Amino acid sequence: MNYKIRALREKLKSLNLEGMIVSNPVNIRYLTNIESEGTLLITRKENIFLTYTMYLEDVNRTLTIDDEIIVADVRDVSEEEAENFFVFCENIGFEENYVTYEQYKKLKRRYRVNNMVETENIIEKQRMIKDEEEIEKIKKACEITDNCFKHLLEYIKEGMTEKQIALEIEVYFKTHGADDVSFDPIVAVRRKFFNATLDTF
Repeated sequence: MNYKIRALREKLKSLNLEGMIVSNPVNIRYLTNIESEGTLLITRKENIFLTYTMYLEDVNRTLTIDDEIIVADVRDVSEEEAENFFVFCENIGFEENYVTYEQYKKLKRRYRVNNMVETENIIEKQRMIKDEEEIEKIKKACEITDNCFKHLLEYIKEGMTEKQIALEIEVYFKTHGADDVSFDPIVAVRRKFFNATLDTF
């Protein structure tokens, strides 16, 4: 089992939780490296990722045997199987800051959970502590950002619009090792205006 899920399980145990339903794709990616749509179930004995047929190949290519995650098409999971995922479990955690009340009711009904408990950003708090691989990625991101700034100093010319510069930033990032930008680039150009005076004689 990968160490991130193992650490999460230890934390759940200390909170008297017998499992967790992870819905936030950011947290799923953190725990598993999976970028595809789906739900991660941390049950008493197994880790299960429920997704759709179109994503199965990509998910299976991402995971390794050491992750110990069972992958299944959510449409192939019968009602009875879904109800058995958390059988004999009293308290199951969920991400209250991500799941709507309607989704909460659907999850509780689908998995027959007796008591769904707010986890108070348990995964987000775990994410604050970076491992060596994450630190290296942060360093790489900073390096790309610095190089992008140097590139812009030569790229920007008079008459360019903010949209053109923002697009160049995004293209530079994606063609120099970044998976994506964290947010849409924000470009602001300060223009100087001079008041002209007309002298009359």
